[in-house]
Amino acid sequence: MKDLTKLFYPTSVAVIGASEHILKWGSIIISNIMAGGFQGEVYPVTTSSELVYGKKAYKTIAEIGKPVDLVVITIPAHSVQSVIEQCASVGIKNAVIVSSGFSETNEEGKKLERQLAEFAHAKGMNIVGPNTMGMANFKINLHAMFSHVRLFAGGISLMAQSGNVGNQIMYWAEQQHIGLSKFVGSGNEAVLRCEDYLDYFYQDEDTSVIIMYVEGVDDGRSFMEAARKTTAKKPVVLLKGGRTSIGSKAAMSHTGALAGSIQIFRSAMAQCGVCMVDTQSELLTLAAAFDSMPLPKGNRVGVVTLGGGWGVITADECEEHGLLLPPLSRELMAKLDERLPHFWSKGNPVDLVGQPDPQLYKDSVEIMASSDLYDAIIVLGIINSFKSVLRLYEAAIRLGKEVKMDFVEMDKHLDGMQSAFLDNIAELMEKYEKPIYPVALISPPDQPVIHRSEKKGKYSAMIFKTPEEAVKCLAKQFRYAAYLKKLGRL
Repeated sequence: MKDLTKLFYPTSVAVIGASEHILKWGSIIISNIMAGGFQGEVYPVTTSSELVYGKKAYKTIAEIGKPVDLVVITIPAHSVQSVIEQCASVGIKNAVIVSSGFSETNEEGKKLERQLAEFAHAKGMNIVGPNTMGMANFKINLHAMFSHVRLFAGGISLMAQSGNVGNQIMYWAEQQHIGLSKFVGSGNEAVLRCEDYLDYFYQDEDTSVIIMYVEGVDDGRSFMEAARKTTAKKPVVLLKGGRTSIGSKAAMSHTGALAGSIQIFRSAMAQCGVCMVDTQSELLTLAAAFDSMPLPKGNRVGVVTLGGGWGVITADECEEHGLLLPPLSRELMAKLDERLPHFWSKGNPVDLVGQPDPQLYKDSVEIMASSDLYDAIIVLGIINSFKSVLRLYEAAIRLGKEVKMDFVEMDKHLDGMQSAFLDNIAELMEKYEKPIYPVALISPPDQPVIHRSEKKGKYSAMIFKTPEEAVKCLAKQFRYAAYLKKLGRL
C-alpha cells in the first residue's frame, strides 16, 4: 500500500506555473488553494513574476529552501520531466500533474508518460495524473483543483478518472448540501492508479463511503483485491464509463483508458461487493444514503403514503427490485386504528388518504418502524406538502376573502414543522436502527437533499425526489447489507 498521507494531508503546497492570469491553470489552482482557506504554507513557483496574489514567487522549487509536501504542476508537458527531477532532488514525494499532452494524445505523449512513470517509480514518488483536474481534501480546506466549489466536510470520498465528471458531482454535492471528504481526479494514472486510491480511502478515518467513476482498469486483479478488502469495511459505489463500443473509443481518446466487456466488469464488481450504478446522479444519491442512514437488515418494507397512487407505484417498484411489502399484523392494525382516521387503507402501504397532518405521519412512521415485520420504511408525500397550505390561502384571497395572515411568518412556521418532522425521522433511525426514506411531494430546485438536525445525532434524514429513486436506493443498500452478512460483517 502506497503512503498517500502527505498527498492528501500536506502542510505545505507549491504550485509550479503559478500565475495571476485568471483563465490559466496556474491561476485557477493557486487562487483556489489560497481563497479556499488552506492553513498551510503556499509557494508560487514561476519565472514570470515576483509576486502571485500577494505571495512571494520563487523561480525554482529548490529556491524555496523549505520542506514541501505537495507540488501541483501546471506547465506544458514537455517541461514536466525536468521539473519532476528537480522535485525529487529536494526530497519531494507527492505531485499532482495537471498538464495534458501525454498518453491521451499521441505516441510522443505516451513516451513522455512512460519516462515520467519510470522515474517516479525509481524515486518512490506519488504522482496524480497527468491530465487531471486536481485533488481536494475538504477536511483541511485544501482545493488544489479546477472547481471552485465550497463544500462542507462529510464522509464521502470521490475518485474520478474524468475531471469533468468529478467537477459535476462536486457541484451537485454543493447544491444539495451533501458533504464530501476528498476528491481526486486520477487522470491518465501514470503512477497512482484507481486501486491505490481505493487502498488509501480504505484506511482513511475521514472516509466512510467511496464513490468512483472508472473508464478502464489496467490491472484487474489488483483492483479486485483492493475492492474486495474495502467493501468488507466501507461501501464502494461505482459508475463505469465506456460501457458501449462508442463509449470505449471515447474513453481511449480521453484518458487513454482501455474499457473491457461491461458484462465481465459487472460480474467482477458483484463478486467484490461493489455497488454499480448507471448514472452520475445515482452515484451521488446512493453514496449520500450510505453516509446518512443505517443499512437495512432485510428486504421487508413498510410504506406510509399521503395518497394511494404513490403506494401502488412504490409497491410495483419494490417487487421489481426484489423487496417485499409484508401485510400488517393484527397488533399493528390495532395501533394504527387508534391514531388514524377510520377511513385509512387498513393495509401496507398505510394510506392516510390525503391527510397532510405531520402528527399522523409521525405516529404512523414510528408504529411501522417499531415493528419487527419491517426492515425499512418509505414515507411518501408529506415533505413539502405543507407548502400547499399557502396556496390555499392565496386562492381564497384571489376570490375576495379577507385573510389576516403574515405569509412570511407562516412560511417560516411551515418550514419549522417540516424540519421537526425530519429531525424525528433521524431520531427514529437511531432508535430502531432502520433506514427511513422520505419522498417529497414536490422538490424545489434549491431543496437540500440532506437534512441535518441541530441535535447532531448518529444519522441524518435524506429527502428523495421520487418513489423510484428511494426504492432503487434501498434495493442497492439491501444487496450490500446481504453481502456483508455473507462475510459475517453485519
